[in-house]
Amino acid sequence: MALWHGIERLANRFGRLFGRCLAAIGFGAELFYLSINHLMSKPTERSVFLQAIEEEDPADRSAYLDSACGGDAQLRRNVEALLQAHENPAELLDHPIGADQQRPVFNTETIVQHVEHIGMQIGPYKLMEQIGEGGFGLVFVAQQDQPVRRRVALKIVKPGVGSKEVIARFEAERQAVAMMNHPNIAQVFDAGVTSDHRPYFVMELVRGLPITDFCDKQHLTVRDRLNLMVDVCMAVHHAHQKGVIHRDIKPSNVMVTLHDGRPIAKVIDFGVAKAIGQRLTDKTVYTRFFSMIGTPLYMSPEQAEMSGLDVDTRSDIYSLGVLLYELLAGATPFDRGRMESAGLDEMRRIIREEEPPRPSTRLSTMNRTMTTIADQRRVDPQRLASTLRGDLDWIVMMALEKDRARRYDTASSFAEDVRRYLRGESVQARPPSTMYRFRKFASRNRVAIVTVGLVAASMILGTAASLWQMSRAIDERNAKDVALRDAMQAKVEAIQAKQQVEQFADDLIRSNELVASGQSHVDAGRWQEAVDDFDAAVAMQPSYYFPRIQRAQLYTRLRLWPEAAKDYRVAMDTGAATNQPQWWGTLALFCLVGNEDAFERLAQQNLQRLTKNSLSDWLTLRGLLVRPESSVIEDPDKLANLAERWLLELEFPIPPELRGPFPVPGPERPRDEFGRMPLGDDTPLTVCRYTTGIAEMRAGQFSLAVDLLNEAKDDQQWPAHFIVHAPLALAYHHLGDSTQAIQTLQQSEKALRRILRLYQNQPDRPSVSPWFDLVEALVLHEEASMAITGSPSALQSEVLKMRKVASDLL
Repeated sequence: MALWHGIERLANRFGRLFGRCLAAIGFGAELFYLSINHLMSKPTERSVFLQAIEEEDPADRSAYLDSACGGDAQLRRNVEALLQAHENPAELLDHPIGADQQRPVFNTETIVQHVEHIGMQIGPYKLMEQIGEGGFGLVFVAQQDQPVRRRVALKIVKPGVGSKEVIARFEAERQAVAMMNHPNIAQVFDAGVTSDHRPYFVMELVRGLPITDFCDKQHLTVRDRLNLMVDVCMAVHHAHQKGVIHRDIKPSNVMVTLHDGRPIAKVIDFGVAKAIGQRLTDKTVYTRFFSMIGTPLYMSPEQAEMSGLDVDTRSDIYSLGVLLYELLAGATPFDRGRMESAGLDEMRRIIREEEPPRPSTRLSTMNRTMTTIADQRRVDPQRLASTLRGDLDWIVMMALEKDRARRYDTASSFAEDVRRYLRGESVQARPPSTMYRFRKFASRNRVAIVTVGLVAASMILGTAASLWQMSRAIDERNAKDVALRDAMQAKVEAIQAKQQVEQFADDLIRSNELVASGQSHVDAGRWQEAVDDFDAAVAMQPSYYFPRIQRAQLYTRLRLWPEAAKDYRVAMDTGAATNQPQWWGTLALFCLVGNEDAFERLAQQNLQRLTKNSLSDWLTLRGLLVRPESSVIEDPDKLANLAERWLLELEFPIPPELRGPFPVPGPERPRDEFGRMPLGDDTPLTVCRYTTGIAEMRAGQFSLAVDLLNEAKDDQQWPAHFIVHAPLALAYHHLGDSTQAIQTLQQSEKALRRILRLYQNQPDRPSVSPWFDLVEALVLHEEASMAITGSPSALQSEVLKMRKVASDLL
């Protein structure tokens, strides 16, 4: 029946066109249109035509017409005309049905046949008003009085079209709608059969407008239209879950009405619905081969294909994409006028092959109506195009993909992508890849691409042969050029290397001269001139450590300890040997300024040198003991034992004749005429006792440490005896003698404060002892203050004052 409905609509369309042509020459516009309806009004003609088109073999069809028409020649001619129109619809305009017959005479009963239904009682329903008409059914507003009083929509098969196919499609729609229960799908209330055996069903009366008309009339914004589209998608998704494909989604089948001021969409008319994987009724008929079900403007490519490809739920997603396209851009993807004027084959080709423009692109071409469309969406025309461009374009175009595998899988995923856009999130739809677009282009232009490919291949092969010959000649020439360039480059690099060596030698000589000049300024007390020379030498040879060490020694003399520590660290990084006297005390310096990395690296070097050297090296050992903990020193007892042995050899030399069979480990050292072991680094005995006392304290031998440190403190000839107070206070503290520890700590603070103030008043005054004695004393005093009182020492302010006075000298 769907095919018959298509023939009837086609005949009506050409009838109206022919009627307008007749009106132009004086005949009435109704003539041809009424003639077609008159020819199709006889149930006998309808039934004979419907049965005849089922016979595909011409001989069988002719035999059937002979038996069905009998001697009725007029009936035979009318049916054959309908069959010809069915086979060649394009000839309707040139040879309309019945054009060679005398104009029929119509009575009032024939013209207003549908009015007979008004007032008709069907069960508890009284027909009040006709509100719609489809290919095989009529829709009325009906009044129901029992068991509830309400107005409903009643759909009933047209009189005289009750073929098996029509009844099957009508029952399919009735059962399809009855299976669904969704707020956005018109609800079915009742179903039955009239006394003249015409099926009907009763459903919710939706008083509204088609969705596009409603949105334009209410001037809904793009955002409101998208929210409404989400509801429609979820309704279609519900139908798909119930196993029903709508197959004819278009604006007139999506009605919108206001409910409490809120627009509500209702999907109606499942008249061409198809069950998914099941039969809707026992009478469901096979969709006739080469029949096209649906509205072409909203039809998916697989519906227009009319091939063995089965139509599934993704066909409805395509139609939903067309509907969203029209809601946003105000027009369908393909021009309505062009589709109406195209023939059936051309229409199918357009749907299957042509790619529609994106909504924003289509909108930019509608110059005359763009302002109206923008006003209906309450937005500026330029802003409307920019709103559609991007995510909305790709959402719509993903739903309109020709390849259904690239569309949204479900209507729910379509709706979710629209929701993502409304929430400002990233959408699933994305533009197709370049490879995909090329494959589509290649499939449409296969012959041209093959031809171009063959021509290109032949040209490429010929060109390649020529280029190969040419490339060989070029390669030979290039090889000679490369060899010549390499020789020239080697010569240039040799010259540059020679110049760099000469420049380095000149800079080294000049740097040494600046260092010597700076040293002479130091000896004369010209501090700023000395710093300028050292700075110039460092700038001239930044990777040469000697100028940095000389400048560091100047900074230690002026007690600018952070600057000195920085120069020592850079000198160590550039490869300076740290076993020279200039490096004595640098471990304490790194500890004072908090440069732990430099301390650990230098301590590692000193510890390796200490274990390899057989001679005593008290100042190296003293530097390793300045910190209570170090990752380098794993066992403090070893250092304490080493210090004890060295001190024992100094204080109690053993003559060779008294050593017995157990000599002191280590190589024999030369002794003086009194049998005493000389110092390896000329360190005074008091300093050795002090160093041994520190080693015993680090090893936990606090009583022995107190004895040794007191002996060192009692030597008033030692200029740096003030350094002993802080470690002695620590030893008392670890022994539990807090009173003695606090008194000794106070003596340390008093002695250090006096020295610091002396240097504040005379910043360029030479130190009474090596510069690192004061640095080590400050480090040990800070450790003792934190251990005994739990707070930093009060000497930091005095150190800053001394530094400020020393900086002023420069």
